[in-house]
Amino acid sequence: MVVLAYGYSSEGAADPGRITINLSIAPGSSTPLVLGKPLGGRGPSVEIQGPDGIVMAAHSMPVTLATETLGGELQAGPEPLNFEIVIPAAAMCPGHSLRDAVTEGTALGEKAHTLTIGVRDQAVARHRAAHGIDDVGDLLVASWPPSPEQADGAGTFPDDEAPGPAEAAR
Repeated sequence: MVVLAYGYSSEGAADPGRITINLSIAPGSSTPLVLGKPLGGRGPSVEIQGPDGIVMAAHSMPVTLATETLGGELQAGPEPLNFEIVIPAAAMCPGHSLRDAVTEGTALGEKAHTLTIGVRDQAVARHRAAHGIDDVGDLLVASWPPSPEQADGAGTFPDDEAPGPAEAAR
C-alpha cells in the first residue's frame, strides 16, 4: 500500500476544510489480493504525528474507490486498488488544525509531520503466507513522507486484537 497524494483543501474562511488522502494497494504478485468490504473489515485507520506527538487520529474511516467493484469484495490485482480517504476537521486533536497538520514541517530544516495509514485484513496474512513471505501479519501500512525505512505500523491502530464484524464473518 502506498500514498499517492495527500493534501488539505477548504471552500473558504467559514469551512474548516478536510484532508484528502489518495492510496493504492497492489498485490505484489500475479495472484490478486481479495479484501472484504468495508476495506480492512472496519475501514482504514489514519494518524498524523507531529514533532510532539499525535495531532490527528481517525479510525474505521470510509473510503471512496477509484473504480466501483462488483459484489462484496475488493480486489487488488491485476490492476491496483486505488481509493481515497477524506479526513474531517473533527478528527483533529484539540489545539491542532487540518491545514497545520499538512503544511507544518515543510520548510527546510523543520521536522515534518508523519502520516500513517493502516488497513488490517486477514486476507493480507493469507496472501503473504501463500507467497512464502516471512512476515505473515495482516496489517498493510503506508506512510508519508516516504522513507527508506519500511513503515512498521507502530501507530495505535485499534484493530490489533479484536476482528471487526466483516473480519469475523470470514
